[in-house]
Amino acid sequence: MKTRYEDEQVKVMSGEKDWYKQAGRNPLLEPGFTPQLMARIEEAAAEGSPGKSGHRRRFGRAAVLGGLAAVLLISVLIWPFGPGADSGPAAKLASLFKPSSGAAVVQPSPSASAAPSASPGAYQPPLGSAEFELGGMKYYMPLPMNRDRASARAVETNAGIVWSPPPPMVNYSKPGYTHPTEPYALYLSPKGQPELSEATAKRIYTLPLYAGGSQSYYELSGIYAGGDYVIMSSATFTLGKKNSRTQDKFFVVNVTAAAAGETAVSRELYDYAGEGYDLSVHRSYIAFDHVNEGMLVVYYTKNGRNAYEMHGVLYDLATGEKQNVESKIGIDIKGQKQTAVYEIQGKKREADMALLLGQQWYYDWYYNEFGEHIEPVPTGM
Repeated sequence: MKTRYEDEQVKVMSGEKDWYKQAGRNPLLEPGFTPQLMARIEEAAAEGSPGKSGHRRRFGRAAVLGGLAAVLLISVLIWPFGPGADSGPAAKLASLFKPSSGAAVVQPSPSASAAPSASPGAYQPPLGSAEFELGGMKYYMPLPMNRDRASARAVETNAGIVWSPPPPMVNYSKPGYTHPTEPYALYLSPKGQPELSEATAKRIYTLPLYAGGSQSYYELSGIYAGGDYVIMSSATFTLGKKNSRTQDKFFVVNVTAAAAGETAVSRELYDYAGEGYDLSVHRSYIAFDHVNEGMLVVYYTKNGRNAYEMHGVLYDLATGEKQNVESKIGIDIKGQKQTAVYEIQGKKREADMALLLGQQWYYDWYYNEFGEHIEPVPTGM
């Protein structure tokens, strides 16, 4: 003979009883669980169940926690074989070839935030803070325990440190349904202030949350420094649809103007899909010139002799105008830093290589790591 509690369980599992409907919201139709919604669900679950017995309490929590899973960010993999390449060694290496994206170094388990301090020597970062080293100084971003610290980002611009914390995410325990419940945002903090916190920073730009509908979302895949500007790379994805993530687009925001009180407006600079350059070929890459405020796109094409020809296109961050780079483009390597060296009107310029997108970068790494060629392409420049 079934107890009343067991009967309630059957009704829930069979769909005859909907705790979400009783609580007033359905997380499958509306964005995310909130503490308020969870409280209402448990309160609804308590109605009609046995008093304060252990059965009722365990069932109430099961009803709430059963719809929750670990908070995850969707992997951003535009390298080296295009978006969606989320398997094999390429996925493992994606983060290695984005040294200038401002991605964080993760400290151990999180705790409550400490009070901000303008003195770097006196500041003690909370455990679990995302750590960055910019301009020879370390900065720390305290984050709640349910945030993906590897997706925290920060870069140094002329106006200060621009940073973006990972937003809260929700996961309905179904593949392809993880999404942010708040939009990505950019904050500006003074140089020399070690803590990157909203309490001591200025929010300068907020991306939209939805991308044309309640089932499509924006994702911030990286931020890059460009003098007075910060460059954002972003994409969109749709819940429940495989391979729905779009190719990245790059947008520019004038940080110096925003720091002076002007309204920050983003301007599209570059679209992977729209420009027509195949950046998966050979040693293609994107670099950023902080001094002259430009984005350098280097790509390759094959000629009739089965060799590769290099092409360079320079995008002006202030105007969006582009020009072909006619000079030879070399690479200067110092430790872990790789710099593109080129000329414009006879004047030497440098740009920090931020995104190594061509397949040959991976092939070279694989050979250096394992001593095995996986593609019959010469490794010399």
